[in-house]
Amino acid sequence: MAAKATRDALFLSTYPVTALPLAAGLAAAVSLAGVLAFSRGMGRSSPPVMMRRVLVASGVLLAAEWPLAVAAPRIAAIVVYLHVGVFGATLVSGFWSVVNERFDPYTARHVVGRIGTGASLGGVLGGLLTWRAASVVGVPNMLLAMAALTIGCLVALGSMHRTMRPPAVPPAAAPVTAGLGHALRLIGRETYLRHLATLVGLCALTEAMLDYVLSAAVTTRLTRGAPLMSFFALYHTGVGILALGLQTALARRSLERLGLGGTLAVQPAAVGLACGLAAAVPGLWPSLVLRGTQGVLRNSLFRSAYELLYTPLAPERKRPTKALLDVGADRIGTIAGSAVTMLILWAYPARVTLALIVLVAGLAAAAVVLTRRLQKGYVRALAESLRAGTVHLDPVDVVDQTTRATLADADADPRRPAPAAGEPLPSDPGADMWPAAAAALRSRDPARIRPLLAGEAALAPELVSLVVPLLADDRLFTEAVTALRRVASRCTGQLVDVLLDPQRDPVVRRRVPRVLKAVPTQRAADGLLTALRDERFDVRYRSAQALLRLREQARSVLIPVPDGFAAAERELAQARSTPRGLDHVFALLSLSLPGEPLRVALRAWRTRDPSLRGTALEYLENVLPPAVWAGLWPWLGARPTATGRTLDEMRDDLLRSTASLVEARRSRRPAGGRAE
Repeated sequence: MAAKATRDALFLSTYPVTALPLAAGLAAAVSLAGVLAFSRGMGRSSPPVMMRRVLVASGVLLAAEWPLAVAAPRIAAIVVYLHVGVFGATLVSGFWSVVNERFDPYTARHVVGRIGTGASLGGVLGGLLTWRAASVVGVPNMLLAMAALTIGCLVALGSMHRTMRPPAVPPAAAPVTAGLGHALRLIGRETYLRHLATLVGLCALTEAMLDYVLSAAVTTRLTRGAPLMSFFALYHTGVGILALGLQTALARRSLERLGLGGTLAVQPAAVGLACGLAAAVPGLWPSLVLRGTQGVLRNSLFRSAYELLYTPLAPERKRPTKALLDVGADRIGTIAGSAVTMLILWAYPARVTLALIVLVAGLAAAAVVLTRRLQKGYVRALAESLRAGTVHLDPVDVVDQTTRATLADADADPRRPAPAAGEPLPSDPGADMWPAAAAALRSRDPARIRPLLAGEAALAPELVSLVVPLLADDRLFTEAVTALRRVASRCTGQLVDVLLDPQRDPVVRRRVPRVLKAVPTQRAADGLLTALRDERFDVRYRSAQALLRLREQARSVLIPVPDGFAAAERELAQARSTPRGLDHVFALLSLSLPGEPLRVALRAWRTRDPSLRGTALEYLENVLPPAVWAGLWPWLGARPTATGRTLDEMRDDLLRSTASLVEARRSRRPAGGRAE
């Protein structure tokens, strides 16, 4: 705030307002070189290191500009304008880069509001300092005051850097590729980054035109020198106070209720409304309201939401591109805004203000549309971050999760392919053979039953009711499943009835889904969906696993999205939190959402890395309905920054290989016990 007020007062006290667009465009063009160097440095060094270098350079230059402002104010006005243009946005971008790498995405979402509040408070204090200095020390001496403030920023940065905690398990990430070409290729290749660049450019284009609207109105009312500096100091102070109030009262609430896209859209929507007022009632106060609305919302709600858009990006994508987006795109937008303003000054000198206001209204509408696309891109980027980060962190976890799924879904003999459902008999045995077959099935003698079940022909539907009870017999379980699958498409209703009958053997009921998952029909899916309401957890668990397999095999099977969410909500309300229960909840959610990001999110939550855990929480909070998220949060049981693990999680660590899992299951199974 102090730098902007000093810059504007020094320049407008020396040059006419019509020179402002040229100065702004020149400063933006020169600052592009600075942002390219900063972006390259961010690709090679960490944000705190680059921030220290930039702060030192800025402080030294400010001290050198003070005697120049006393001896040659016209030259100093241009130098200071270029200085603020080069270093202002670069320092802001670097600061938020430090913040983004200090916190995981979930924690950042909840603390960035407080950080933004501190930034707004600093702006208020800077504006008040400049206002008082305008009548005491004069404009040139403010350069020394800003140099002293820069030293204070260096001290604060050092303190913050000392408290930064490394990840619990440091990722062996590949070195970040530096260079402008690499950053430009990343932006050109990824739609999400291009949308970010467009949003920044639109905001800068709008701000450049509104700066002229306000400056033109002010210079017609106030004299040069201290009055101008006092006005800009009070203006920036007022903007800071209002931004601080909004940041404190509404930033977190807006992010929670409107989401990132909605919070980003507040600024352009409000600017569009203010444009209507300024166009209808020209003058200083409407122009002040218009520019103030843009400044207040840009420094509060918009900034809080915008910085969160970078949190899902991996360092190798964020470090080379963030400065280029924050500052490079901003400077390109400023150059475009200055060029448009100069063009309108040449073409319509008598209607400059009105033409600029109309253009700003159109740009605000375009920005509102763009924020909706950024919201969708943000969720996709979170999913990509989960995949890349978790798999890279601990590939053994992938094996562990696959083993869990295999043990939950596979048959006793998973190498045996499932026969085609309803495969016809080569020759009908005839009704006179059914009594003999029925007698053999009732005998419970494996030697007599196996030949009937292991034959290549499909089982007669009339014998299904006698084969179903054999699912509870571990000796005949594999053959019974295989035989029932051959005829399951012809007796789906009978199998569903057994599944839903609470009076039947629980072991039989929980094994029926292993048969139904091979029946790619809507009738089987509907029966399994109904079983998700069963009182027995094992029945619900097996039915959910069967539904997932069914959906993978038959895309024509319809599983309504609300049904998966409703089942998960019921499970969260009626069951207790256990590792297997959490697996079941995520399986239910996979019926309504893409399954892979959810599986990776669960794996990320079970790691020791607080950053990955926070990313998982952020993804879940964005994709789950509020009611489901409210029920799931207590099950997760720990804040995202915690590194301790529960007993169940430690036991899971010991069971990471397939061999150890199988051996542990065998050691817990009593002799002659039933297989699952």
